[in-house]
Amino acid sequence: MKGKIKGLLILVFVFTTQLFFAQEKTISGIVSDAAGPIPGVNVLVKGTNNGVQSDFDGKYKIKAKTGDVLVFTYMGMKDQSITIGNSSTVNVKMQDGGEQLEEVVVTALGVKKEEKKLGYAVSKITSDEITKSGEQNVLQALAGKAAGVQVIGTGGTPGASSKIIIRGVNTIKGNSDPLIVVDGIPIDNATSQTSAGDNPFNANLSGINNSNRALDINPDDIESVSVLKGPAAAALYGERAGNGVIIYTTKKGKNGKGLGIDYSTALAIDHVSQLPARQNKYVQGTSAAATAVNPNTPQSWGPSAESLNIPMYNNVKNFFQEGLTFTNNISFYGGNEKATYRASYGNVTQTGMIPETGLKRNTLRVVGDLKLNDKWKTGGSLQYTHTTNTLAQNGSNSSGVMLSLLRSPSNYDLRNYKDEEGNNMNYYNSYDNPYFTVNENPATSDVNRVFGNMYLTYSPADWLSFTAKGGIDTYSDYRKQVYAISSNGDNLAGMGEVAFNNINNKQFYGDFIATGLLPLKSEWLKINYTAGLNLRSSQNTDVFSRGKDLAVRNLYNLSNATQLYASNAESNIMSRALFGQLEFDVKNQLFITGSLRKEWSSTYGTDANSALFPAASASWVLSSSFDLPESVNFMKLTYGYGEVGIAPQPYYTISTFSQPFMTDGFTDGLSFPYNGVNGMGVSGVLGNQQLKPERVLGHELGFNSKFFDNRLSFDLNLYYKTSKDLLIELPLPQSSGYALVYQNAAELVNKGIEIELGYDIFQKNKPFQWNVNLNWSKNENKVTDIYGNLNEISIETAFGSIGYYAVKGQPLGSFYGTKWQRDENGQKIIGSNGLPLVAEETGNLGNSAPKWTGGLRNTFTYKRVSLSGLLDFRHGGAVYNGTLARLHNFGVSEASADREHSYVIDGVKEDGTPNNIAISAKNYYQKYLGDGGGAAEEAITDVNWIRLRDVTLSYDFNVKKITAINSAQLSFTGRNLWLNTNYKGVDPETSLTGAGSKINGLDYFNNPGSKSFIMTLKVGF
Repeated sequence: MKGKIKGLLILVFVFTTQLFFAQEKTISGIVSDAAGPIPGVNVLVKGTNNGVQSDFDGKYKIKAKTGDVLVFTYMGMKDQSITIGNSSTVNVKMQDGGEQLEEVVVTALGVKKEEKKLGYAVSKITSDEITKSGEQNVLQALAGKAAGVQVIGTGGTPGASSKIIIRGVNTIKGNSDPLIVVDGIPIDNATSQTSAGDNPFNANLSGINNSNRALDINPDDIESVSVLKGPAAAALYGERAGNGVIIYTTKKGKNGKGLGIDYSTALAIDHVSQLPARQNKYVQGTSAAATAVNPNTPQSWGPSAESLNIPMYNNVKNFFQEGLTFTNNISFYGGNEKATYRASYGNVTQTGMIPETGLKRNTLRVVGDLKLNDKWKTGGSLQYTHTTNTLAQNGSNSSGVMLSLLRSPSNYDLRNYKDEEGNNMNYYNSYDNPYFTVNENPATSDVNRVFGNMYLTYSPADWLSFTAKGGIDTYSDYRKQVYAISSNGDNLAGMGEVAFNNINNKQFYGDFIATGLLPLKSEWLKINYTAGLNLRSSQNTDVFSRGKDLAVRNLYNLSNATQLYASNAESNIMSRALFGQLEFDVKNQLFITGSLRKEWSSTYGTDANSALFPAASASWVLSSSFDLPESVNFMKLTYGYGEVGIAPQPYYTISTFSQPFMTDGFTDGLSFPYNGVNGMGVSGVLGNQQLKPERVLGHELGFNSKFFDNRLSFDLNLYYKTSKDLLIELPLPQSSGYALVYQNAAELVNKGIEIELGYDIFQKNKPFQWNVNLNWSKNENKVTDIYGNLNEISIETAFGSIGYYAVKGQPLGSFYGTKWQRDENGQKIIGSNGLPLVAEETGNLGNSAPKWTGGLRNTFTYKRVSLSGLLDFRHGGAVYNGTLARLHNFGVSEASADREHSYVIDGVKEDGTPNNIAISAKNYYQKYLGDGGGAAEEAITDVNWIRLRDVTLSYDFNVKKITAINSAQLSFTGRNLWLNTNYKGVDPETSLTGAGSKINGLDYFNNPGSKSFIMTLKVGF
């Protein structure tokens, strides 16, 4: 009987013990380091999503069971794991992580590496920085955030394109865009211009500023961005990496308990940031002595409105409206140790500051990873984007919104824009009223895009892993341009036009890669290897159709047109490559990497056949090799060398046929079909079977360091790049039957310095935190050689008064045009009419590249409140302000209102004596400051700016008492709220010709930039 009772007692004891161990209890404690308590330490119950953060006294409380494992993590500190025992108090002292916690960055082929192992510079931008920018274009969101990365916007209109230049331009006539990679798969980022086959002009100078296709990426899906700036970093991408690589890594699913939901909503209000100042005193006309308004001229050199007793209108203020952008994003994520997933939907609805312009974008994205067993893993992602855009005419176009708006005399109210029959009404018959343009001449784009990837990984051993990856990127862009009857946008005296452009692009990408750690029996040497092959196919079709001379008003169908025209272009490119890489780890102190890529492409000539792209780099962690002072936490030296390429344009290896045309430079001229007869002839460009890719050979030297418990970081990088075998068109004797040959025939160099500095002003345990991050860079560029005894070549057609050239011995992208005659002291020589003399020969007027750029971000945090601001700096770089020159000429500029006296221009007369010849205000503004016969150099401005790129104030709500909500944040962001610049036009971060053009710094009635106020609410469930 006693034995039974004893057994029963033991059973009750065991049951009670198990019940005790299974019961949750509150675990509390203090997290500290050598300096004291640490706020913001993450405390997580391992294997769950049950987590908290330590408060500002280092204290925490969390529900857990005996036997659970608490994981304590904090940036810059070593992770600590502690198993819960019987005690409810667990105090933790964190240890400095030093170099062991080097940040991981994504490098070529999507491989993640510790920063200490990299022998080259990689700039990393976080998702938080992308979000703070408030930009919808993920390229524009990078502005000011990385040393050596220049972002050129094209205006504040919805969907405006953005161009990125990394460490200077590396090519003369080729594509200067960096390669865009999303989750390891390159995607298309083209900015294509609609251009008819019979258009003899540069289509970038007038018409529509189309989007670059990175616009289709939802910024809310981005986890991080890596910028591979030099050839050593990008060499594994071969012929597509000549301008650097930008790698976007998207958000993935999370291993946790249950379903996670993130939702955000935002409202942005846009206003025009800066415009040229205009006078509001004098009316339309050519003579101040007139007694009435003269409607037969676009100029405003007439009498004062006061003398005529007529009203004046602020047409510019009346025209622009408040732009609104509504953004909503929702994502669902979750997973376990075997599978993770994330699905997201994003919606953007934007109305522009220019009436009737807008953007709508809907994005669906699904991503998942599945661990089949210990050896097999698979996953992939798929994104669908539908983007519709209504754009505005700009630039040198008689239908251009800004052209007619800024030239308008204040005595005419532009809101009176059409008559009873619906015809265009304006102050001058040759221009379209801007209201007529936005309401009656719509230009639209409708893009459907799908891109994604799948991978399968087999890892039979530690020393061997196989990955097969495939990706696709395909989109269609359906564009429609209308010129209503009575519009000046066509060349048929307002008879009306409708044009359609269908662009279809497909890219297929595949990798097969073997990786592993060689099984060496060595404690001091580790060797990782990568070997693989790559296949790529690119297909593009472009079909243009146009109908002119419409029979019925407002019916925009080709069947309603009298004159029909159609043209199309197609291209197909195939490439394949083999690549390999070896990484040597010597005692975890010295890291040496070597790689080689051999590439074959259908755009190469048969004589070239293939191209090799080698690279090598080394990283020496000095802090692991030497006993440095205690204040030095990390220090390394790096050196990298690499070669990358830029592929030739397709089909230049053969001589082709085309429809000949003749033009006088001002009209569309004559072309086939002519009078019902068609004709074809050789294109004028001789096919060249010796074509090979342009090559960019780059050296870079780096120094990276961290001090004072990792609070201070300092990075310095020096680089020198040589671009060889640059592809240009060289002239041929006409007797050959051809005018040009596309050939590898030029060289240029880029050299520069980059500095990045970060400092946490206060120690981590302080409730108030202040973080400073600075980047600064300077690049110098020079064209060193042009074959064929040429000293200069035109990069891209600009205007008759100014050109954009590559000149031997000069920086690439120099503006060339007329200059003033000057004496040996640099003073202008004034003619007998009181105006400066124009030199007979054109000259270099300045280069569009800035002399240096920089960014300074300050972040302040106190408890749940955060304030962050980014100042963006630019010093130097020429901008051609053709807008202001024309406004001076027309008497519309604010300065030209000062016309009640004569002017004497500083300079010397032809006999060397000081100039004292007075001229009228009209001559002064038209023929000296304006573009009415003076020198183009007068319109060039060397631009400086300081801008508040973005400022964000955010508050994180305490949601601990709300079980359904994990996080909630409210933020207020301002973008481009303040700009200090010497430029007297629109926001000088502008480009008339868009991201698809090679010309930078051209301002001729460009659409204005924007400043924005953004309110965002984020909630996590």
